[in-house]
Amino acid sequence: MIDKELQTYRAYQRYLRTLLTICGCWYMPTKSGKCMHFWGVGVLLVIISYAILNLHMCYIHRHNLTIMMKCVGVTITSFSAILKIGTFLHNRESLINYHRTLNDIFEEELLRDEKIRTIMFSSLPTIYTLTYTYSAIVITVLLAYFIPPYLAIIHGLCLSQSTTEYSLPITKGYGYFWTVPHNYLYHFHLLFETGGVSINSITACGIDSIFGFYVYQFASIMHAMTFRLTNSLPTESFSDVLKLCVAKHQKLLPCRHTLEHIYGPIVFWHIVTNAVLLCALIYDAMSFSDFNIFNIGVSVTYATIKLLQTFTYAWYGTLLTNASEDFRKGIYFGEWPNSNLDHHVRTNVILMMMQKPMTINAFFSLVDMNMFTNFVNTTVSYFFLLQSISDKGK
Repeated sequence: MIDKELQTYRAYQRYLRTLLTICGCWYMPTKSGKCMHFWGVGVLLVIISYAILNLHMCYIHRHNLTIMMKCVGVTITSFSAILKIGTFLHNRESLINYHRTLNDIFEEELLRDEKIRTIMFSSLPTIYTLTYTYSAIVITVLLAYFIPPYLAIIHGLCLSQSTTEYSLPITKGYGYFWTVPHNYLYHFHLLFETGGVSINSITACGIDSIFGFYVYQFASIMHAMTFRLTNSLPTESFSDVLKLCVAKHQKLLPCRHTLEHIYGPIVFWHIVTNAVLLCALIYDAMSFSDFNIFNIGVSVTYATIKLLQTFTYAWYGTLLTNASEDFRKGIYFGEWPNSNLDHHVRTNVILMMMQKPMTINAFFSLVDMNMFTNFVNTTVSYFFLLQSISDKGK
């Protein structure tokens, strides 16, 4: 059973690494290190070009609020990808040190015994289920937009015809700074839009999910240390176990600072932009413009993605805080007052119990479930404000 869970964990690791590699955000050194660096810069340039295209789309449709808000949503998604990729490229050295420290401690704890491994793998199904569900929903939206034009191309090829009788899925042929020709270049515009949206989606799935993976490693390490403190073996000295746990906790603190430094701006960006997008989406849905099954399905799916994205960040932050609090309780209810500890270790233990639990801050807000609740309340408040302003305008 443990071997099966270990294989699942390794497969989950490889999946996240593949996503980060595709979007140019994998930071660990490889044999093709320079190529990967240039790949990341190239991906960033493609997304910047795609963001400029969508900004132009917003300007073109500035007199049609419904279409403009859809363009704004795609534009914000592009800027989210730019922020994430740029942050990972800028903090590459910090991420390398972070990964080595956290991953080494996690692998060390895995090698101890079967009970420790069972505890560490207990929350893994929830973590990878959230990741795979998030990815599946994003893929569903992609397929809904991009399958029709590609089916039209395949149908034309089956008839030995090169057809361009289809609409570009995102821009509909508008937004470019030139007239889109209806020849073979039309297909390159389709490929460009496909690539832009796909990279945006992969970046979102990869970087949002790797945050959960890091928090899972954090929480599993602290749960393992808590178990060792409260269930020490007869062959182990409690003093030695406590000294080891204190040393590991001190190594984890810089990792927590690195995680907050990287993901604090990202989470804050999503709180603000997701609230605006959901507010606009609800307002558009309540106006019943372009009322059909496709638009309803896409709108509901898009809203689910944004809600799930914000919820997972909040839940992961709560998971880290709870694990840290459990570790402090494990020390408090342990045998350390009666153990033979030197003055330095005893002082560190007291300082750890006096400290607040580990948290992730997104500038002005803690990343926890309260953040998600406030996010939902703010979105609904903005919607009613927008609706009241619209009613007065009528």
